[in-house]
Amino acid sequence: MNDTNLEYLVYGMCIMFHLMMGWVFICRKQGLAKKLIGLLMLLVAVQYAKDLVFLPRFYDDNLLMERIASSIDIVTVPLYVLILIEFCRPGWLSKLNAILLEAPFLLLSLLYMLLHVDIFFKAMVVLAIIYGVGCALWTLRELPRYHRRLKEEYSYDEDINLHWLRGVMVLFFAILMFWALSNVCPSPFTDILYMTSSLVGWAVVCYFINKQEMVLRDVITGCDEPCALSVEGALAQGEDISTVINNEDTDIAADPSLLAGVESMSQLELRLQKCFEEDKVYLDPKLRLSELAARLGTNRTYLSQYFNQSCAQSFYGYVNDYRVRHSMQLLRDTDYTLDVVASMSGFNSISTFRRAFSQANGCSPLQYRADSRNEGR
Repeated sequence: MNDTNLEYLVYGMCIMFHLMMGWVFICRKQGLAKKLIGLLMLLVAVQYAKDLVFLPRFYDDNLLMERIASSIDIVTVPLYVLILIEFCRPGWLSKLNAILLEAPFLLLSLLYMLLHVDIFFKAMVVLAIIYGVGCALWTLRELPRYHRRLKEEYSYDEDINLHWLRGVMVLFFAILMFWALSNVCPSPFTDILYMTSSLVGWAVVCYFINKQEMVLRDVITGCDEPCALSVEGALAQGEDISTVINNEDTDIAADPSLLAGVESMSQLELRLQKCFEEDKVYLDPKLRLSELAARLGTNRTYLSQYFNQSCAQSFYGYVNDYRVRHSMQLLRDTDYTLDVVASMSGFNSISTFRRAFSQANGCSPLQYRADSRNEGR
């Protein structure tokens, strides 16, 4: 098989893969981010099909044809940005925001194809670089914030964290290098190298995205129930909640249903202790702050502030401390495997269990079991 036939084969593989992934993500009932991924997959498949039309002339030093093909490809750059925004800040994206991000590329691409003026193409390339670098820096800054908010609402992070995004960004920069090489030294070999690396990269991305569970929008946007701001301000300043309720110039004091949702710190502490010590709510591997707040009959923001201010830790840390203590007892008193101990203690995965246990005790679960039994002899 010569290079040309191999190139057509790789193009066909890429088209089939992206069409299949586009169908998977668009047809299923999933969040906006995954639907955007599906749309991107379909557009990439169309781009590969378009390249097949231009393929016989790709290596004839026809700069105009090459740039027209590239200008069509660059139009999808804002879609990558939209996907990252929706993952890191679900709920922020709107139709107007999407149009504003996409419009400059559509306009510049159309102007270049109609007028063949180089300045439009160069402007589009510069804009794409700005979008790419800016979005990468924004994502790296946004991810820690995203994960902090997760720990305020969720007692687990399996399949909802975005740690994999960092690796994916490195992977795509590597693919970008192959793309640049295929443009600097156009040949069937460099194109095959780029497309193969791109196919592998997208397979990795689709694997993680397919596993990713979308978090609720109010976790990231910070939306909450009525009177949340009043309670949050009081806690931040160390004031008594009842004083704030009486002094607040709002409708809170006039609404018994809102007053019922706000309780003193001591009352909350006693009820919370009962939930964890007696009812062992931490054994629920999918426990969320909003569910615990509903169980206690209190406000989610108030409860979150209690953990942060009074306990000096997040909801995630508070729950997993109980899970670790529960696992310590199981390790001392039983011969259960680590998988069973992790599951019985409320952990979703053994990797999270190992990490949380080591952070709390400074040793591995197996080492703790061995040490505790040696001390008992």
